[in-house]
Amino acid sequence: MAAAGKFVEMGVLEVNNDGLKFRAMDPSRTALIEFIIPREGFDEFNVDGEVKMTLNIEDVSKIMRTAEKDDKIGIDWTESSITFIFERRGVPRYFTLPLQVGVAEEIPELSIEYKNAYKTGGAVLYEAINSIEDVGEVLKVEGDEKELRLKSVSDLGEAEIVLSLDKGTLDEAVVENPGFSSTYGMEYLSYMKQPIKLAETVTIRVDSDMPCYLELNYIQSAKANYYIAPRVE
Repeated sequence: MAAAGKFVEMGVLEVNNDGLKFRAMDPSRTALIEFIIPREGFDEFNVDGEVKMTLNIEDVSKIMRTAEKDDKIGIDWTESSITFIFERRGVPRYFTLPLQVGVAEEIPELSIEYKNAYKTGGAVLYEAINSIEDVGEVLKVEGDEKELRLKSVSDLGEAEIVLSLDKGTLDEAVVENPGFSSTYGMEYLSYMKQPIKLAETVTIRVDSDMPCYLELNYIQSAKANYYIAPRVE
């Protein structure tokens, strides 16, 4: 939520018998984020039917920042409000917010076929972004069957990080279109640094002049899907 709050104001929380999904898109339609926890990822899950709730992400982020690592988190709601329950050592804390009405636009489902996919650890990708993000505003992504190259580019120069199978910084590479190249706004990767760092694995799907798609996988089958549209020069 804190990461999404850096570039979007409102998001939609969907809950049904399959689990929980949060979706949000920034106003420029450059980035889309989905956070998904399947039913089996919860200790308890009691849902009757399906519900969609529009949330103010900044308000939810403020609440989430009060959570500690060992907190158990619960969510309850009515027609007009949502309550987050944090419990630590048997002591619950309740935070209730009003639901927003009719302010979030409908976000389309994305289904894009990619020819290239690279898998790495969340901490590895975090360090790569952290080391080059201050050099330029443009991120250029290139790769082949063994390497994924991330370049931060500006008028003053560039910085490059190479993730590779040979060095062990890539776990997998499935590449049908070697020699691809695409550019993105660096800030949209920087926004997601902390969620990337916490992920057990990250799969990066990319191709020439196509959205960059990051699939972040966490414990208990939770995951985040993050799409960044390419820059148009």
